[in-house]
Amino acid sequence: MTPVSELYQRLFFPHYIINFFFCLPYFIIRNVSIFKNHLDLSLEPPETKIYLAIGALIILKFRASASAEEWISISFSYLKILNIIMFYLFGKTLWAVLYAIAMSVLFVVLPQPRYQGPSKIIELSDQDLYDIKHNKFHKLEENIKSEKGKGKQVDQYWIIFFYTTWSKTCEVFEYTVAKASMKYTTSNVYFGKIDLDLYTNVAEEYEISLSAASLDLPALILLKNGKENGRLPKRGKDNEQLEQIKNQRLRNVKETWDRLGWDRSMKSIIETFKLDTLNKTE
Repeated sequence: MTPVSELYQRLFFPHYIINFFFCLPYFIIRNVSIFKNHLDLSLEPPETKIYLAIGALIILKFRASASAEEWISISFSYLKILNIIMFYLFGKTLWAVLYAIAMSVLFVVLPQPRYQGPSKIIELSDQDLYDIKHNKFHKLEENIKSEKGKGKQVDQYWIIFFYTTWSKTCEVFEYTVAKASMKYTTSNVYFGKIDLDLYTNVAEEYEISLSAASLDLPALILLKNGKENGRLPKRGKDNEQLEQIKNQRLRNVKETWDRLGWDRSMKSIIETFKLDTLNKTE
């Protein structure tokens, strides 16, 4: 269970505080006596059913969300939509429109902050990535020297998280990568991340599309001694199931479907990159 102190550190930001209060207008107007006369309560919309539907969606998302940030963000979205629906059903169409406009402005002006919890992911530049590929990454030089000092050749593994700041999926997925980094970082297994908005040359090098409709983001690539040794989402040439489909059109559809809905769970990362076996030679 996540400690309260950690949640406070991760969630005590203007984005979450302001969005919380932004979810309340309808409930205040509906239940505070001095505001009730602003609504035509004789309309009697099916409030209970709507509350139950929204509540059920929030509960379902609690089980499916990868992090507290993701669940709270989704819950806020549902509650803000509830405000719009209820204002409209009570005959306040103008209020609903103005609220929707304000919600859109808030989304642009105050975006959700990135994951702030515990992590062992190292922020990398394109030069850092070049050094890793050529076993020259100076920040880990002491660790590498200590292993070489034992007279043994130890493979170096890097799991690199390629992301963009505009991708919501990347933002959510970082929590899962961070959890994996906390559990599996060792003296020869490291986790890094690189912002492709800053280093578009890296995106080109690793054939990662940066278009709004890209199926390549987020991407995780395993480097073994600087060479690519695995990737998520998988490419067609790495997917054994695709090789069994002879019809090219069906293969393209299957590949698109797999890349669109690939498993972003921690279990998927562990199994794909065999993290349980990437231990240094004793």
